[in-house]
Amino acid sequence: MFVSMYSRFSAISICTVQSAALAFLMLASLAIPATVQAEEHERTFVNPVYAGQDPYLMVGPDGAYYQAASLRSDRALAVYRSESLTDRGIHRVVFEAPDEGPYRDQFWAPEIHYLDGKWWIYTCADDGDNAKHRVVVLVAETDDPLGKYKIAAELETPAWAIDATVSKFPNGKRYCIWSGWPEGTTPDSTQHLFISEMESPTKLVGPAVDISTKMYPWETSGRPDGLNEGAQVIHRNGKTLVLYAASGSWTPDYCFGLMTLEGDDPLDASGWVKQEKPWFSRTADVYGPGHGCLITSPDGSEDWLVFHSSIDPKGSWNRCISMKQVSWNDNGLPVAGKPTSWNTPVPVPAGEPPLQAGGKLTNAFDTLDRWELLHFYNGNTLRLRDNQLSVKASADRRYGDKLILRGLEYRDLTVETRIRFDREEGTAGTIVRVTDAGIGRYNFRGYSAQLSSTGELILAKCDGNKLTVLASKEVSVTKGRWYDLRVVAQGELLEVYLDGAKQPQLSAEDATYPSGQIGVRAIDANVTFDTFSVSTTAE
Repeated sequence: MFVSMYSRFSAISICTVQSAALAFLMLASLAIPATVQAEEHERTFVNPVYAGQDPYLMVGPDGAYYQAASLRSDRALAVYRSESLTDRGIHRVVFEAPDEGPYRDQFWAPEIHYLDGKWWIYTCADDGDNAKHRVVVLVAETDDPLGKYKIAAELETPAWAIDATVSKFPNGKRYCIWSGWPEGTTPDSTQHLFISEMESPTKLVGPAVDISTKMYPWETSGRPDGLNEGAQVIHRNGKTLVLYAASGSWTPDYCFGLMTLEGDDPLDASGWVKQEKPWFSRTADVYGPGHGCLITSPDGSEDWLVFHSSIDPKGSWNRCISMKQVSWNDNGLPVAGKPTSWNTPVPVPAGEPPLQAGGKLTNAFDTLDRWELLHFYNGNTLRLRDNQLSVKASADRRYGDKLILRGLEYRDLTVETRIRFDREEGTAGTIVRVTDAGIGRYNFRGYSAQLSSTGELILAKCDGNKLTVLASKEVSVTKGRWYDLRVVAQGELLEVYLDGAKQPQLSAEDATYPSGQIGVRAIDANVTFDTFSVSTTAE
C-alpha cells in the first residue's frame, strides 16, 4: 500500500513466514482457548490505546503487526506482535544494554524492519553522554522476530544522530533518514533531517544531505532554531512524502509536519518541500501529538496514524499512544484532521479480529501473553511470577493500572481472584463486562468490584469518565493478608462475595453493560493478585 513498511499484501507475496517465528506464534496461540465468536455488535475503542512513545509499526511476512519499544529506563528493547491495531499484543525483551561501552544507555525510538530476509532494529544509543548519541543497528540472531538481537553496526553519520528510518525509494535504491545536529551549530540548539543512500542495512554511502534547512515558526517551540525528528517515508499516489515530528517533544506544541519530494533525486535538498502549516497538531485536550507512522488497517482498506502525545497539558515526556484514521485528498496527500479526544469511542479499524465468546479459565495468570496491558509505566510496574501478578499502581496517581483478558467477551459469568495489599493504600479488584478500555484512571465502560485498603468493599459502574457506586460496605482490610474476591454477573443482577461467604456482601441490578471483556484493576495501590479464574453459566 504505502510507506517504508511492508503492505499487508506485498509482504505476504514477497516473503515467507520464518519457521522459528511460526513455531513461536503457534505456541502463543495456546494462550487463548478456542471459542466461538461472540455476538456481533459494533465495536469501538478509545484513546489512548496503550502507553509508550515513538510508535513505528510494520506488517511482517506473516501479515501481523510488529513494533519495537524501549523499556527499563531506555536500557532494554522489546518487540511486540499483534493481529490488531488497538491491542499492542504479546512482547518479548529482545535486547538488554551492556553495563559498559559506547552503547549502554538511552536507546530511543527503535524501529523494526524486515530487510533482505532478516529482522533489523534501528535505534540510537550513547555511553550516558547525550552528545555521543549515534544511530545503531541491531540484527536478529535467529529467524524469530521476537528472539534475541545483537548490535550489528553503528551508522557512520557526520555527528549526533537519532530517530533513523529506512525505505526503498521508487528509483530502486534504499535510503536512511535521521535527525541530527548540523555540523558547525551549537550542540542541542537545533535538529535537522538528513538523508543518505544505503549500500546495505548497516552501511551508508555518499553524502549526508540536509533536507530541513527551512524552518517555520511552528517547528521552533522549545528550540528557537528549529527541531525536526521522527521521520517516516510514505510512497503513495505516485508521490514520495516524509511525515516528521517538529518542535520540542517535551512541549505541548510538538506536532507533525509533512514534506514532499518534488523531483526524482532524494539527495537533491531543493527537491524537498515542506507544507507551510502543521499537518497534525494539538487541540485543547490533546497535547503534543507527534512522532508516529501511517499503517493500514488489518484488512488493508483503511489508513491509520499511530502517534504519541503527552499526558500533561504543559507537555512532558510522559506519553501514551493514540490512533486516528487518515483519508486522502484530491492532490494525493494524507489528511488526518484533529486528534480525537481521549475517552471518545471510535469504530475499530476495519478487519480488527472479533472478540470471541469466552469460556472457562482456571488460571489466567499462567502467562502475561493473555493480557492487554493498560498501565502507564510500561515495563516498570508489572511483574508476573509464579502465577502471581504484582502491580505498582502508585507510580503515577493520575493513572490506574488495568489488565484486560485479551480477545474474549463474556456476558453471564463468575470471576474469582485473590488480592493482597502490599502497602496500606489504594484500591484493587476485578472489572467485568468492559468495553472501550484505554489508558486512564476511569477510561473504561463496565463494572468494577473493588476492595479498598481503608476498609471498604465497592460495587460500581464506570461510564468512561467517572465511577458511580451501586453498593458498598465497610469491611476489615489488613496489609499482607489474602482476600478472596468473587463477582457473579447474571443478567441485570451483579453480586460480590468476599472470603468464601455463602451470601453476597454486595448486590445491585443494572442493565447498562450487558457484555464485555474482563480483567483486573488497581488504583494508587501496590497490590498482588493470585489466581484469576472464570466460569460461565453455560458450563
